[in-house]
Amino acid sequence: MSGEGPPLLFVALWGTFALLMLLGQMQLIERGSHIATSYQIFDSSDPIAVAALD
Repeated sequence: MSGEGPPLLFVALWGTFALLMLLGQMQLIERGSHIATSYQIFDSSDPIAVAALD
């Protein structure tokens, strides 16, 4: 096995974490939560959550 690139376990764990965060964000959006990315912020009187994975 060559030493190039990140270890397979790290890639698998990070991919699982990213997938779970995406699924959690989809659940929040389905339940009516206002989620925006950093470039979608506008002046509003309603509270807005900013997506962590952008």
